[in-house]
Formats: sequence, structure tokens, C-alpha cells
Amino acid sequence: MRFIIYLVLSAGLFCTASTSAQQRDYFLPKPAVQKYVVILAGAAIEEQYKNQIKGWALRLHDVLTEDYRYEANHIVLLMNQADPADARITGSSQADNIRDALQDLREIVNSGDQLFIFLLGHGTSDEEAAKFVIHGIDITARDMAAILETFSEQDIVLVNASTASYPFCALLSGPGRVIVSATRSAAEKYDTMFAEFFIAALAGHTGDRDKNRRVSIWEAFSFASQKVENWYANQNRIPTEHAVLDDNGDGIFSDKPDPFQNDGMLAQIAFLDLIAGKSTDDTDSTAADSAIIRNLTAQKRELERSVFLLRSRKAELPAESYQKEMEVLLIDLARITRKFNNMTSSAGD
Repeated sequence: MRFIIYLVLSAGLFCTASTSAQQRDYFLPKPAVQKYVVILAGAAIEEQYKNQIKGWALRLHDVLTEDYRYEANHIVLLMNQADPADARITGSSQADNIRDALQDLREIVNSGDQLFIFLLGHGTSDEEAAKFVIHGIDITARDMAAILETFSEQDIVLVNASTASYPFCALLSGPGRVIVSATRSAAEKYDTMFAEFFIAALAGHTGDRDKNRRVSIWEAFSFASQKVENWYANQNRIPTEHAVLDDNGDGIFSDKPDPFQNDGMLAQIAFLDLIAGKSTDDTDSTAADSAIIRNLTAQKRELERSVFLLRSRKAELPAESYQKEMEVLLIDLARITRKFNNMTSSAGD
């Protein structure tokens, strides 16, 4: 109910987003949609940064499996500091392995599936190329752009939390893609803290701003950006990183994405959360109960998505039409939410 109240109060706070990324329906919350995560842990020279990158990568994997209930075969974690006994690590983060892993994913994904890619480490850029630093030959932005083109029927979120990440990300914008960069220019080439706080936003759904028990990419971005700003202030340091986001495909990144003005519409409906068969750890739920819960969850999330998208079109619609459409959606959302809450509470009894 708190989420529905939030939607009512915030329905007039946003404006129209660009229509360049509206060629099809993106980030649909359908039960059949599969989500896959690729975590790339880059190279570092100093031991301190090696351990930091490794820690971020493993923590992100744990958050996904423990808090978001991802199956191991839906996560690819590549890093060179591979412990053969650690089942979380798929292999080394060398260029051939990265290409092979993404090619393997390309062969199993279906249209409408969602792919989340995280780059953790260091980046470089010059007049010739922007790169993500790995052992051996680095991955360039053009390499990654070519890989992403092979996922034209999938929705993509790419978070590059590396140093000098902006020139790399600038080549990756496109329809159906949410591209997040930890830095806003090539000049921001010092070690970043963005990954630390982006993962913190996801962990335990800490970044859930609208209290719908999920964390959108927009919420995680906003949470992390504010925490980075606070971190530098607490350290009495001048910020050397400013995160930016582009999700309307125009290649113009925003540090404060707002669907009414620039970016943020797709980021608000992009979630790592899965549609689970149950919302508790109760082991007594029947297969029929799980199917009902999955169906109600999908309906609820589709209505939430419709509210976000309608809200972003407010400026395009006559006031009366907007209010009527919003009222219908919110009533339907309240009804489905009540059914969902009753079902999940009874399943846990």
C-alpha cells in the first residue's frame, strides 16, 4: 500500500522521456522472461585493488544468489584471480573467455530476455580507443558494442563501474539499453567507489526508494550516486567520479536522470528481481500455490510498469484522460496487490 501511495503522490513529478527507445516494449515482467547476469572482474596491478575488485565481484554474485535467488547457471562470473575450488567463478576474465561466454549466452537467450553486464575494475581511453583493462588483450568499447549488437532482441543493462568508463560507455547507447557509467568524462580516471555503493543498493534491497520491495536500476543508480557524493565529503576530498546514465538511446548521458526531461524511463522499469514462485522460504507451498503467486506477481509488476510509463507520458495527454487512465491502473494495482498479499501470507502460515 505504501508503494501505491507513493505512485499517487509522485504521478505529477515526472515529465516526458524521449521516444527514441520506444520501438518495442522493453523490460517486460513476464513469467517466461529469463534474466542473465555477466560479471567481469578486470585486472589491477596493486594488491589492494585486486582484492577490492575481487571482493566486489564475489559480493555481487552472492547478492544475486542469496537476495535475488538467481540460479548459478544464470550468472557468469569471470575473473583472473580464480580459485579452482570456488564454484562461483566461471573462468578467467581474458578476452577470448569473455567473448565465448557471451556467445554461449547468445545461443540460449530468447527474444525479450534480459541481460545485465557489470564491469568492475579499471578502464583507459585515448584518441584511438576506450578499453576495459583485463589480463592479456584488453576489451575495447568497439568490441563490446559488436557483442551487444548480437543481443538485438534482448533488453540490456550495462554498468561500467571502472575508471575512465565514460568514453567506453559512450559507444554503447542504443534502444532497449540502460547504460551506466561510473564517470562522466575521460578525465575522471582515478579509482572509483561507485561499484561499492551500487552493490550496496541491491543488497537486501537497500536502495528500494518507493517501497515496492524491489530495486530498479534507476533506484540503484540514484542511491549509489548519493553515497559516492557523501563518501567524498566524509573523506574531505574533491569528488573524482560522477556517475551518469543513458537509457533513451541518444548517447547523451545524465547525472540526474529524469524521465520527464532526459533519461530514466527504462531504468525505472529495469529490475534484477526475478518472478519467484513464492515470496517466503515456506516449504509447504504447493505447485498450484506457486503458479498462482507467480501469476499474481507478474500481473502486479506489469501494472507497476504501466504506471511508470503512463506517468512519463503525462505531458502528452489531456489532464482528464491522464487522470482516468491513472485511476484505473491504481485501482487494478491495489486489487492485485491485495490478492497477492493474501496469497503470500496464507502460503507462509
